[in-house]
Amino acid sequence: MKRVIVTGAAGLLGQHLVRLLDSSRDLHPEVSIMAVDKAVDPFKHVTDLRYIQVDLTEFNSIKPTIENFNPDIIFNCASYNDVDGAEENRKLADDINRHLVENLLKLSFGKIIHFSSDYVFNGLRGPYSEDDAPDPINYYGQTKYESEKVLRDSGKNHLIIRSNVLYGTGINIRPNFITWLIRDLRRNKRVRIVTDQLGNPTYAGNLAGAAMEAAQKDFTGILNIAGKDYLSRHEAALKAAAFFNLDPKLITPVKTADLEQKARRPLRGGLKINRAEKLLKTRLFGLDEGLGLMRDF
Repeated sequence: MKRVIVTGAAGLLGQHLVRLLDSSRDLHPEVSIMAVDKAVDPFKHVTDLRYIQVDLTEFNSIKPTIENFNPDIIFNCASYNDVDGAEENRKLADDINRHLVENLLKLSFGKIIHFSSDYVFNGLRGPYSEDDAPDPINYYGQTKYESEKVLRDSGKNHLIIRSNVLYGTGINIRPNFITWLIRDLRRNKRVRIVTDQLGNPTYAGNLAGAAMEAAQKDFTGILNIAGKDYLSRHEAALKAAAFFNLDPKLITPVKTADLEQKARRPLRGGLKINRAEKLLKTRLFGLDEGLGLMRDF
């Protein structure tokens, strides 16, 4: 792994991945990193990094630059993750979640690592293994499933990493479930948290480290990488409140149906991580350990 491209580099996962790649150069100084995203460069502290600020839906504007870089590995962290927004902004969700993958596959590279979601499943019988049949129930999940099919049918060397409920901190990133919760509780705001959506909260830095290890091995196909704890959103919220000494009485338990969201949610979602735990040396964190790494948030 010498020449590495990270798309969606300014997002939560992308930032953690770039930082880990940068720190790996202490042992592997030959590693060269190209980071690509439309946001302002969040990596001012990283030396010897080429940051390309571009809208990835305008792929042809960057294609020659990526081709000249001749990447060994592409980490595709770019994703349109607004589940409700995808119902109305279907073209944008398609462009980022599916068409970008099609465009990346036109390039020459050694291997592509693509990040997907447990939202490819219907949430009736989770947690899900890598071998379970997808059945998305919202448009976001459909675009992620279609991106997986594009990769599967491409014949190119690829690994699809499914994860869920990603959390952590970064520079100028959108709030995620945990950071949004902590900020509102610190402001003494009441929050409504669902009791009937289950998953594995996944610390972004842990996912990035596990993905880096997986990228350097001969794994292909699909690999679930997620947190060890299988919890409802409400259980996760109570854990976070306790960890940061915030008032749990501000957390009101509700059912998903009470929220009247535009997109249907998989309820019993989440992922089985047995395969990753056997194949990887990187230890997958429980929620308490991930929260501990956010202690200064």
